[in-house]
Amino acid sequence: MHMFQALEGESPEKQQQQQQQQQQQQQQRGEEKEDYDDEIETTIEGGSLSAAAFGLLKGTVGPGILYLPHGFYESGYAVAIPAMIFATTMFVFNSYKLLECWRVESDRDKLLIERRQNLLGKDYGRTAIDAVQPITDGGHGALLSYPELAKRGLGKHSAFVEVGITLFQFGVCLTYLIFVPSNLAKCIYSVFGFEPSKVVLMWIMILVQIPLSWICDIRKLTPTNVVASLLIAFGLASVLLIAFVEGFQQTTNVNGDTSIIFVENLKTIQPITDSWLFFVGTSFFMMEGSITLIVPLQEAVYSDSDRGKFPDLNRSVMWSICSFYILFSGIASLAFGENIQTALTASLHGTLATVVQFAYSIAVVLTFPLQAFPAMEVATKYWMGDQKSPMKRNAIATCITILLGIIAVVSIDYLGNVVSILGSLFGIPLALIFPPLMHNSLVVKDSSQTQRFLNYCIVVVGIFAMAAASFNTIMVWGKNADG
Repeated sequence: MHMFQALEGESPEKQQQQQQQQQQQQQQRGEEKEDYDDEIETTIEGGSLSAAAFGLLKGTVGPGILYLPHGFYESGYAVAIPAMIFATTMFVFNSYKLLECWRVESDRDKLLIERRQNLLGKDYGRTAIDAVQPITDGGHGALLSYPELAKRGLGKHSAFVEVGITLFQFGVCLTYLIFVPSNLAKCIYSVFGFEPSKVVLMWIMILVQIPLSWICDIRKLTPTNVVASLLIAFGLASVLLIAFVEGFQQTTNVNGDTSIIFVENLKTIQPITDSWLFFVGTSFFMMEGSITLIVPLQEAVYSDSDRGKFPDLNRSVMWSICSFYILFSGIASLAFGENIQTALTASLHGTLATVVQFAYSIAVVLTFPLQAFPAMEVATKYWMGDQKSPMKRNAIATCITILLGIIAVVSIDYLGNVVSILGSLFGIPLALIFPPLMHNSLVVKDSSQTQRFLNYCIVVVGIFAMAAASFNTIMVWGKNADG
């Protein structure tokens, strides 16, 4: 009513100018929304719950699953199974914490955008408009992520989160540099009768990865990612098949009685061993840092109703993955017993085993650049700042890849230790320590002392688990060589 009264007292020229200005604002808002949607589409695949579920599976179940059975067997099932259940429980619980942080900050961004748009075109001054602008470069809500939420919740201390994510991703790539040479050496020995140097094979892999590290557009890695996913699925199915065939073979025990390998290994497998603490880090490594995918996947679900269902979907998917991990590790441990290797594919024998070893090697080689890409972007941005120099970026990426190769040479026979220390030093903080602190800052604040206390208790448990598991891994490092 007041708006029409105001218009009646204005000149036709003034009214026409205001109408044109409003049309321009609406067009600008539409372009901003379209750009924002494009940003989501090119950053995270998906939009539907089924696509989000696939993203969770693809981001969690990777080559790292092959490291679980050895740790499972060496620690004992009475420790390994509860450790995996505990890790998944904490993962799911703190995923809810992260998603609550996302909901609060997403609503805040939307409110700031609405206020800013209401101020546009009105004579409130530039300062008033800037005061309600979200933290973004484009005028629309920033694409929220784990590091972005950490910046808002932890302030300057969020650097620990970004460094932790970066080092963890590079660490996963380091395990690839150890896994592939060991795997290929077994494969070549099966086919040609000689076993080449793992170090030589590793440097050949480095030569392959260096030009792949120069790729600046992650979408160009999509074809290799699809091939790698198919090869990993084939490898997992084949490993389970080989394990079942191996487990049901006849064997003769020390008493001269005939039995099957599954039954005999079940009698000898220990419920708990002296190195049980070693598996704590491994159990947190098994998610391969996928907690960093939770917020972008939630952000990528377009429908409001589907967005409300995503937390429960995440819980169901993660518990399904945990159940599969326990089943997979148990079957492999009973099938191969004391002969089980850190990289499970090295325990396999036969023609199909050779095919699986080669397929998994190719899959990991193709997965490496995608796994390294986000960390490489952070590292190159840190060293280059706002510079746009492809040659300098390529030089930095090359140096980082070579540095990973040098570290791999030193730790080439300690894959199990590397997996455990990565899970302890980086996996535990990312899953247990940072999310509750962010939740206290962004969601709870001073409204619930009980919730704050519970979050701090989880942080204390995380710090203790990180320190104990890391210390134990370092102390027994020389005793756990893969040989």
